[in-house]
Amino acid sequence: MTHYLDAIISAIRDAGQHLDAAKVWLGRAEKAAGSTWQMPLFGAAEEAHAATRARLDAAEASLRELGPADKLPPVLDELPSRVSALRRALQASEKRLIDAALLAAARPLGHA
Repeated sequence: MTHYLDAIISAIRDAGQHLDAAKVWLGRAEKAAGSTWQMPLFGAAEEAHAATRARLDAAEASLRELGPADKLPPVLDELPSRVSALRRALQASEKRLIDAALLAAARPLGHA
């Protein structure tokens, strides 16, 4: 059981780290506005979002196997809300990425 719980906690921790990385990549992309580096930086942010999503999915699946959130023991009862908070932060970061990419796509690419 300890290994199983370690895996859940590790998935949550990994999700947070991937989300932090996505924010860094996105910040760099926003600072690189108009640069040829901007699109690869957006891509790195999206890859970090995908990794975050995968780790959150794994954590949620494992938590569901333990039973309903309101029936979890006191040590684990905070984990579902932490996963939900990370999921909301991921959605906000994905929206920020989409908005930034749309803004970049709307910029003219040069002069004719």
